[in-house]
Amino acid sequence: MKTKSKSEIILTIVVLLFIVISFIIDIDKYIPELSQIFPFIWIFFLILDIYKSNKYLKNKPKNEIRIRSKNDSYYHILPFIGGVFFCLISLILFFKYEGKTTVILTFLSGIILIFKGLIFIPSVLIRKENGNLYLENGKVFETLKIETVEKVIINENNIEFKQSENKNYIFSHLELNLTEIETTKNFLRENINVNII
Repeated sequence: MKTKSKSEIILTIVVLLFIVISFIIDIDKYIPELSQIFPFIWIFFLILDIYKSNKYLKNKPKNEIRIRSKNDSYYHILPFIGGVFFCLISLILFFKYEGKTTVILTFLSGIILIFKGLIFIPSVLIRKENGNLYLENGKVFETLKIETVEKVIINENNIEFKQSENKNYIFSHLELNLTEIETTKNFLRENINVNII
């Protein structure tokens, strides 16, 4: 399962733009009944995303681990900010707007976003597959042959893979606490037979 942080941000921005544009112009003049359909589509995608995230967390593959990047603090709090924003917008709409369906859907979107913030999947992925370690962090994708790894050093900011022929690979831009460091060490101990510090 790939991280969806970027798609979540894009979807949230699209919805916010739609709300702002709806205040400025009558969008239904250009696309009939869009304002009635759009909230349902948005809520459907949010619920689908929560379902997929929850399913992943309940059935985590044993050959992979997810840990936090430095951007995850931002990604984690974003749904809460968006949820509170939508709830406040719904209160404003309640007093200014006659269409109660839009008010209810906006408030529901806010509650769902807040709930979504509670089901957070870290964005950094380490996976063992076919004798390789696959590392993914945002735009960084790296594949290391397990047989070349001789030593691994883990700290809160990066994981250093010391390889044969004096090659090193530093998997950086991480934000690990002591529990995550220990979890990562245990995962690597189970999957690669090298010295892990």
